[in-house]
Amino acid sequence: MKTARREAESLLLATALLRNDKVTVKDEGRMLKLARKNKVLLRAAELTHFPSSVIDEAKRDVDEAFDLYNRMSGVFAKHGVSFVAIKSFDSLPDIGHDIDLLVPSPAELAEAEKILVNEYGVRPQGLTHCDRLLGKFSCFLPGYKHDFELYPTISQLGETHLDPVQVLLRRRKATVEGHVVWMTSDSDRVLIRVIHAMFRHNFLKLSDILDFLRLIETANFEEVIEKIDNARIGDAFIFYLLSIERFLKACRVENPGFQVLKKEAQERFGNDRLAFLRRDRLVLPYRIPASAIIMLFLLKAARDAASARWRSSISCLVAPPLIILDFISAAFRAGGRGGVW
Repeated sequence: MKTARREAESLLLATALLRNDKVTVKDEGRMLKLARKNKVLLRAAELTHFPSSVIDEAKRDVDEAFDLYNRMSGVFAKHGVSFVAIKSFDSLPDIGHDIDLLVPSPAELAEAEKILVNEYGVRPQGLTHCDRLLGKFSCFLPGYKHDFELYPTISQLGETHLDPVQVLLRRRKATVEGHVVWMTSDSDRVLIRVIHAMFRHNFLKLSDILDFLRLIETANFEEVIEKIDNARIGDAFIFYLLSIERFLKACRVENPGFQVLKKEAQERFGNDRLAFLRRDRLVLPYRIPASAIIMLFLLKAARDAASARWRSSISCLVAPPLIILDFISAAFRAGGRGGVW
């Protein structure tokens, strides 16, 4: 439920982090929970008071995530499995609950799964119906809290956004917190962030907003817009940008680089056609209305069809009924998760 209280707490935390201002809160427990849900705990800890035990645990989780990446990247390199990290290290000093790698080659992905199951004795985790269609692999390695996930592509149902082979070819080694990590190019990192928010997760965490603003500082705007156009997701990109802008305006934050990107995007793709679907409260994580997600999939389906991307178009047309099924399923399942999407 998007209540006035939750909106006020969300904007208090967002304002503190967007403006880098210290903040005093009445209910530290609620603010701690909100920071965790939005993957900003360590960033928020610098601006408010959280128990030292909580901060120390979060830092240990970051160390574990790097240890898991270092371990498995070495194993995969030894076996000739080519990969690149996606999203996992974009939110530092915070890190989420999983380590995600893109492995575009079907043969190498099968080899990676075989290594994990046979050599490390992992048990594949249960997946949603859509993740099974995609071909995602998820597991926990013994002794680690973080989920380890392998993706064959950047997608939800197999629809085409980016060529995963090209994403891999554009990868580069970067030193992150003293660790060498295979990272995607700056413009690919921006696109992957947009695709996951709009077509996979269907929500924006505060970390998504902060990370996006940081990523566009080094990304080439012309490259980003060209890749958005090639993906046929201009409508989704405009919706994404203006959703972020709502938070920037509410927090009274000016970001010149963001405004330049928005202006260039609107010149290419036009104004927001779905603004009428974005009038709800600014509660974080910000849940994108299901009606907007359905419309964006249908718009992409039409644009893919116009470009003779028939398989991608059909995948997009499958999305609306699956979203509705997931909503119905969530109403009857414990925990409120549908298990479809």
